[in-house]
Amino acid sequence: MLGKTVNTYRGKPRLRDVGFGIFGIAWFGILWLSQAAIASEADFNEQLVELQTRLELGEYAFAANEVSNQISDIRDVKGNYDRGLTPRYLLLGDAQMGLNEPVEAAESYTMALHVTRMNAGLNTPEQLDSLYKISDALQATGDFENANKAQERAYAIMLEDLGPNNPELLPSMLNLIKWYESNRRYSAAKILYIDAFTLAKKTIPPHDPRRVELARAFALGMRNTVFPPMSGIANFRGFSIQVPGYEEPLPFASTPSSYAMGLTALINVVDFVETHAAADLDLVTAAKLNLADWHQLFGKESKAIRMYREIWEALAPKREKRANIFDQPKLLYIRLPEFAEEDIEKAGVVKLLLTVSYRGRVTGRISQEVEPENNSIEFRTRVAARDARFRPAFQNGEPVTTRDFLLTHFYPLREQR
Repeated sequence: MLGKTVNTYRGKPRLRDVGFGIFGIAWFGILWLSQAAIASEADFNEQLVELQTRLELGEYAFAANEVSNQISDIRDVKGNYDRGLTPRYLLLGDAQMGLNEPVEAAESYTMALHVTRMNAGLNTPEQLDSLYKISDALQATGDFENANKAQERAYAIMLEDLGPNNPELLPSMLNLIKWYESNRRYSAAKILYIDAFTLAKKTIPPHDPRRVELARAFALGMRNTVFPPMSGIANFRGFSIQVPGYEEPLPFASTPSSYAMGLTALINVVDFVETHAAADLDLVTAAKLNLADWHQLFGKESKAIRMYREIWEALAPKREKRANIFDQPKLLYIRLPEFAEEDIEKAGVVKLLLTVSYRGRVTGRISQEVEPENNSIEFRTRVAARDARFRPAFQNGEPVTTRDFLLTHFYPLREQR
């Protein structure tokens, strides 16, 4: 047997040969354990894929129980910070989110973050998935302060990893912009929009479609800082903000207005479309109409009307499309009253008949219906209508005043107690 058969020299076993025999036994044992570990790890990974499938099918409780068992097994054998724990903690958190347990999910995602940091370092991109999931879970618990910190931390890591002049930073910028905008923090989003647009101009060729898509998004971001979109639900979140990489401007430093910066971006879009798709009347019309509406929205009616006339003439071959754009005034912006989401039970309605002038301004308001009677909401709706922005209707290539334009505002009614 291995370990007992040894060569002899002058009738005595040599210590070196005995050592080789013992080493052979040890080596065989290590090899066997390694192969078993590899097989076990392969089984674990296969089970993880299966659990992910079950999770996608909505079997959250099953997935949570099974992956919890895997986590316990790995911790017993390999310790608390084995790399294999990260995907399992993330899957456990996903299952807990599916079970509407965001507090527990945040804890699981945080464990995944700790494991990742122990293995990959404190400032590495490997932890982004954990950070974004932590933010989602904390948002579900109502902890927007710490949810925002996780979002900003994720961007700060990529900023440090890639540097401020790397175009690969743009997706992370847009992620943080989306987060800020979803919580109505448009001034913070504007800071990143400016950085993103500046970076794109430095690193992306002028005729790259990504450049024009970013220009459209940039213009929308500039619009939102002045005319924030109204969803009817008050969703402003008052968490503190520290945009990574942002430095306060020097005192008395001048910066371009939102109107000017958005205007530059939309002109770039028009130039791009006219250069690369001049024969596509629909694309050219859409780009120019956005630019004209930009002027109109910011009170530059004369510039807007000149562009509207040009668009009207250009659409002569497409009369139906022209009618859809110009037959009736187009509401560009109105700041209607908003309400807390939890107040919604059923809807009341305010209907106004407006007079929209040839310059797109509201010059008359008549209350047609208020149901149920509510003087406060009626007054607030009338004030909002007075300050609304419209694209005026056109007839025969000229803007006209429109009377009895119906504006309908539905608002939530509180449950009567």
